[in-house]
Amino acid sequence: MIKIISLLFLLFSVINTSHADLLQSGFKVEYDVEYNGFGLGVSKRSLSFAPPQTAIYKSTTTPEGFAALLISETVTETSNIHISRNKIKPSLYRLVKNKKGNIEQLQIDFNWKATELNNSYLKTTEALQNNTYDLLSFQLKIMQDLQKNKTSMQYRIATKKHTRDYNLKVIKKETIDTGLGEFEVIKLQSDLTEGKSQFTFWAAPALEYLPIKIEKVNDKGDVFSFIIRAFTVQK
Repeated sequence: MIKIISLLFLLFSVINTSHADLLQSGFKVEYDVEYNGFGLGVSKRSLSFAPPQTAIYKSTTTPEGFAALLISETVTETSNIHISRNKIKPSLYRLVKNKKGNIEQLQIDFNWKATELNNSYLKTTEALQNNTYDLLSFQLKIMQDLQKNKTSMQYRIATKKHTRDYNLKVIKKETIDTGLGEFEVIKLQSDLTEGKSQFTFWAAPALEYLPIKIEKVNDKGDVFSFIIRAFTVQK
């Protein structure tokens, strides 16, 4: 009964704030994180805004439960983004891994004026192409594109070691169960290509196509899953 009431309250809140547009008003979301079916912890994300016209999408992933006894690493990702009604353009992506005081950092700069992409890990500068995103900002772009009823999308994603093109297509509609209850979702998936990770997203129209479940399968076949457990509209 409590879960049903919570779900109804969530949906009522979304309906009454949908005119604000989550990509313009902001939100907070939490995902349970699994690795090959084993619970790892939680990923807490927030979309907030700082002047002038800068959105900040931040993700902090920490171990929980039994995994916390085995893993001590905290991963913080931040993407600075310009969001308009038609475009999402990242300007800076930062990744910080903290393992018992040992810090590993990555910075990717998107210099749109000079059309340059700078990667601190690779120590390279390459031509910055349109539709280039980092691992956080492209998930917001998926929301924006699905709101435009797109069924196929192409993104160029800059990561620590590579900048690669990914083609995603809507596969089907289905219903999935989460910690917040059942959701009608749009399932979309990237092409399966040797040497590249494959992404699958389950995006909920009731939450303006926010991905409520995400799976990433790396080139070794390992599966990382993110399943929604909490959601709040920013006020």
